Amino acid sequence: MQEIASTLFALRLVKLVLEVCLLALVGQGIATVLIRATGQDPKENLFHRVLSTVSSPFTWLVRRITPPFIADRHVPLATFALLLVCYATVLFTIADTCMRHGLTVADCMERR
Repeated sequence: MQEIASTLFALRLVKLVLEVCLLALVGQGIATVLIRATGQDPKENLFHRVLSTVSSPFTWLVRRITPPFIADRHVPLATFALLLVCYATVLFTIADTCMRHGLTVADCMERR
C-alpha cells in the first residue's frame, strides 16, 4: 500500500506543476488580450510579467525543441498544447494506477 501512496503523491505533484503552468498560460493569454485592448504593451504590465515568469521554464524548453521557423509569438500556444497533452497523460496514468491496485478512481482521488 505504501507503493501506491508514493506513486500517487509523485503523480499528483506533477499534475499540480502542470496545472499551475497551464493556468498561468491561460491567464497570460487573457491578460494579453485585455491589455492590448487598452492600447498598452503587455510586457510593461506587472500581472502579465508575473504570469510570464511562472510559465517561462516550460516556454523556454518548448522554444529550444521547436524548429526555428516557428515564430516566438506562437511558442506560448505550443507550450500550452504540449502541457495539455502531458496533463491528460498524467490524469490517465493516475486512473490506471488506481485501477491496477483494485481501487476506483473516485476512491483513489480521495486518499491522502
